[in-house]
Amino acid sequence: MDILSVLIFVGALLLWSLWVYRGAQKSREEDLATTEGAEELLAEIQQLQQQVANAVDRDDYPEAINISEQMLILSDNHFSDDPEVILPLLAALSNFHQIADQPLQAIPYLERSILLREKFPNLHSDQADSLGELAGLHLQSGALREAMPLIRREIELRRRHCAPDAALLRAQCKLLSLNMQEPAMAEPLRRDITATAKKLDQELVANLANEANATLTDALHEGRVNIAWQAAETAVLLSAVAYGPEADSAYVCRGNLAEMLRRNRRFEDAEVQFLQLIAEEEKRESSAEGLRVVFNNLALLYDECGRTEDAEKLRDRQMMLLQSGKVNTESHFNALNNLAVSQSNKGDNETAAKTYSEALALSPEGDGVQPGVWADTLNNYAITLVNLKRLPEAGRLYKKVLDAKKAGLDIPILTIAGSFNGLGIVSEQLGKLAQAQDMFERALAIKVKHLPTDNPSLETARHNLGSIYWKNGEIARAAEMAQAVLTTREQRLGKNHPDTQSARANLKMVSEIMQPEATPVTRDTIDALMVQTTNGQLFRYATFDFGRAHDKSVSMVLVSEAEALTLQRKLTLVLPQGWHCFIGSTRWLGEEKHDGMAELVAIKAESQFDCLRVARTDAVNHDLDTEGIIQTLQDYDRRFGIRIYSAETDSVGFMLLRLPEDLDAFAQELLDFCMDMEDIELIKEMINSSGNRVELWWD
Repeated sequence: MDILSVLIFVGALLLWSLWVYRGAQKSREEDLATTEGAEELLAEIQQLQQQVANAVDRDDYPEAINISEQMLILSDNHFSDDPEVILPLLAALSNFHQIADQPLQAIPYLERSILLREKFPNLHSDQADSLGELAGLHLQSGALREAMPLIRREIELRRRHCAPDAALLRAQCKLLSLNMQEPAMAEPLRRDITATAKKLDQELVANLANEANATLTDALHEGRVNIAWQAAETAVLLSAVAYGPEADSAYVCRGNLAEMLRRNRRFEDAEVQFLQLIAEEEKRESSAEGLRVVFNNLALLYDECGRTEDAEKLRDRQMMLLQSGKVNTESHFNALNNLAVSQSNKGDNETAAKTYSEALALSPEGDGVQPGVWADTLNNYAITLVNLKRLPEAGRLYKKVLDAKKAGLDIPILTIAGSFNGLGIVSEQLGKLAQAQDMFERALAIKVKHLPTDNPSLETARHNLGSIYWKNGEIARAAEMAQAVLTTREQRLGKNHPDTQSARANLKMVSEIMQPEATPVTRDTIDALMVQTTNGQLFRYATFDFGRAHDKSVSMVLVSEAEALTLQRKLTLVLPQGWHCFIGSTRWLGEEKHDGMAELVAIKAESQFDCLRVARTDAVNHDLDTEGIIQTLQDYDRRFGIRIYSAETDSVGFMLLRLPEDLDAFAQELLDFCMDMEDIELIKEMINSSGNRVELWWD
């Protein structure tokens, strides 16, 4: 608590104590004279007052509340509803609760203050202050319906009984912020605000406009775009009065409002504002900077509305301004960033990457550019690099944002959350699941703290984290995330929306895995799990004999051959007990042609060696059938421990869990078992360079 507030509260209680003493000696003399224990009462009052002051000094506001409650009971018993006694105590209790982060508990004291003041008509200004404070508490708790009539009463009181001042103007602006989506109600309020502002000192109005702009900046920094819209509306009205409607500052405020309308997806209103600004700016023939910003933001709006041609025309005009050399480095940087975003949205990631690189060449370390915009550009570039599978480069960009934040650069907290999330995606795709989990957990923690509960970004964060929990075998935590996603989607989209149904199916699948005895794991459950984990195309069969024949007793997903080993590991981690998966056919000699693709096959089996039986692996040209190969592999498993990860018609791949003490002797065994491997040195090199993996094939 700041020292000014402490002085106010303690001072209020001191006045209360002095009044009681004065009243006991004068106006209440007769009452107290007939009251037994009057001296004891005064002593108790003074003692309680000192205890409150001590509690405030210790910042112990729960204790201050308890003692003040005792003082209020004493006051009610002996002084009834005398405002000079009761009101300071009610104010202190209200403020103590707010300082103790208990705003709802403060409401009854404010309500009683308001009722008490209604009995004394000379307290209009104080009454208006209490109405405004109570409305603020209701707004804080999201009770807009309760707040609105209180603000109207406050405005009416100030109009009738007080001279126009900043308090009246603030109340009018607050009421407008609650009615902006109702044009019939908002327009008269705008006129009222303008009329009041014109009666006040213009410097005061300018200060209030600056406050609104500061609120807008803070709200954007925290991701509260609705609050930013409200502040932008206020800034427009006040700046027009303070500086004149044609002033540059008023123009900037109008541009901010148009942009806030866009971010709140009020596209039609935003487009009208942007087009008016363009017409005025071209007529003014001022610097190109303002026009460049409007071109940029309107182009973003057209991107979001799917009006690609309109967006491209504006960007062409924007690039002409840039080439004219009439804009600064920051403007050039911003324009290139937004052009790259548009290119990426259209799927042209290669071009977008070049444009991002060009932007960052203008300001590699963020010099001369707003830190938040620079960091967003790094994040956007990293997303594009992830799409291009340039994962290490993307990871370095995300880390650069986090390092800049640690160094003290003013980067919005939600941008930091985006960097953590991006690092989680990079780590996951690189197979670093523990690191991915840590990054996703950090991203979610930030979003939970700073975003509304119904923000779709929270659902994405929980889905990402739940997927990692699943892959790391933490099924219960995965179920918790799946339930949270389902709950918010039901609230936001309704129970029958396709996204809600998808979340419900995901939770059902996780629940079935968690309770295998109550709900047996079915083939359908495993099929859904395979698709979710790999994003592959599902087939209700697996092939053998180089893709020429089908085994319909199992299912497989087709994935990129380059990613097959990574995805096989991921799928292995999440399959329930008793299930195995392996990389199946990668060569396609039958009617099906899936060049560059590989099968991932999931089977319910007693041991990993059944993978070879499903694949029908043999070495017929070397008089080795499937069971003969399995017999040798079982021997390796007893001696070293192996994990089979692939099985095809003529090949098998496995990992050694322990390296043989005599690697030369083991390499000779492998060569005797599979003479097509050529020589011992190549076998040893294969094992050492591939993380103890062994791949056998027979012609």
